[in-house]
Amino acid sequence: MLKQRIDSALVALLIAALPALMLTEIGQTSGVFYALIVVCLSICFSRAGGIRTTLTELRHYQGLGLALGYWVLMVLFAMLTSSGNHTAELERGLRLSLGTLVILGACLSLNPQWLRQGAWGLTLGTVAATYIGFSWTWHELERVDYFPQHNAVSYGNLLILLATLSTLSIGWKLTPYRRTEVAIKALIGFAGVLGFMTTQTRSGWVAMPFFILIGSILWVGSFKPRKLFLPTVVALALAATVFASSSTMRTRLQQGVDQLVICSSAPNTVSSMCVRVQLWRASWLMFKENPLLGNGATNLFGPALKTYVDKEIVSRFTIDGEFDEPHNDILYMMAGHGLLGLLAILLLYFVPAWIFLRRLAEGVPQTARVAAAMGLCVCLGFFAFGLTELMFRGMRTMSFYALMIGWLMALSDARNLTR
Repeated sequence: MLKQRIDSALVALLIAALPALMLTEIGQTSGVFYALIVVCLSICFSRAGGIRTTLTELRHYQGLGLALGYWVLMVLFAMLTSSGNHTAELERGLRLSLGTLVILGACLSLNPQWLRQGAWGLTLGTVAATYIGFSWTWHELERVDYFPQHNAVSYGNLLILLATLSTLSIGWKLTPYRRTEVAIKALIGFAGVLGFMTTQTRSGWVAMPFFILIGSILWVGSFKPRKLFLPTVVALALAATVFASSSTMRTRLQQGVDQLVICSSAPNTVSSMCVRVQLWRASWLMFKENPLLGNGATNLFGPALKTYVDKEIVSRFTIDGEFDEPHNDILYMMAGHGLLGLLAILLLYFVPAWIFLRRLAEGVPQTARVAAAMGLCVCLGFFAFGLTELMFRGMRTMSFYALMIGWLMALSDARNLTR
C-alpha cells in the first residue's frame, strides 16, 4: 500500500509538471515525459503480479493499442519504400503507441484519487501561460507571433485547451476545501480565456463548440438533445459575447474573411489566410500524385513545395518564408503518406475519442465521466486545432497528447475506481 501511494504521488507529480513546462521557457518537456515513461515501466514490472498483470489489464485496450501502433507500422513501411528521413516520425509513433500504453498500464495499478491530483498541473499551466500571454503582449502595438517554444497559434490553442481541462476538473473533489477549489478553478478558467485572446488566435475558436457541447453533456449527464439544448445555447451565446466584446478579435475575424474573398479571385496573394489556402492546395496536389503513399515522408513537403512555385500554383513567399508544412495536420499526413497517413491521423483522433465518448454515458460514475469528458476534449480539441495549424509539429505536443490519453483513459475506466 505504501509503495502504491509513493508511485501514485510520483506519477501525479510528473503529470502535473508537463503542461507548465510545455508552455514556459523552462522547457524540458521531453525529459519529463521520458522520466515518466521510466517510472511507469518500473511500476508495470514491480506491481503485484508483475508485467503479466499489466498485460492482462491492457487486453481491454487492444483496439486502442492497434490504432496507435498503426502509426509505427506506417513509418516502417515508408522506410522501405521512400528515401526520406523518418527518424522523427518513428519517434512520434513510439511516443504515441508505447508511451501511451505504458502510462495507461501503470496508471491502472495506482490510486485514482492520488492520480487525479495531476490535474493541478493543468491549472498551473493555465496560470503560467495566461501570465505570459498578458506580459508578452501588454506593451506591444502589433500582434506577437511567437511565445515560449510555440508560435502564437499553437500557444493560444494549447492555452485554451488547458483552461478547458482545468475547468472540467472541477468535477473532481481534490481537496477538503470544495468551495474554494471550485471558485479558484472557475476564475482561472475565465482568466485562461482572456489569456488565450491575447494571442489573437482565430483557429482556437473552432474548438470552442466541441468544448461547450462536451461540458454540457458532462453537466447535464445525458446525450438527450432536449436536455442539452438550453445549456449548450447559453454557453455558446456567452462565448460569442466574449469574442464580440474584443475589438481586436472582431478585426482579426474581418481580416480573415476579407483575405479569403481576395484569395478567391487572386489565389497567389500573400496574406495569412491566402498562404494557408495555397499550402492546402499544394498538399492536396501532392496527395493526388500518389494517393496511396504520398511523398513518402512528411519532411519531403518543403522540397516538393518548390516544384509548385515553379508552376505558379503557390506564391514565391511560401518558399521565402520557409514553409515546410501546410498548417494542417490531416493534409500534412496525406501529402507525406497518402491514404496510409490519413488513416493514421484519423485513428489517432477518433479511436480514443470513441472510447471516451462511450464513457460519458449515463450510469457511469461521475469521477470517470469527468475524466472521459477531459479526454474527449483533448482528442477533439487537437482535431479542431489541427484543421488550421500543425499541432503535432514537435515532440512536446505529441508527448502531451500521449500523456493525456494514457492518464485520462485510466481515470475514466470505471473498473479502476474500486482500487
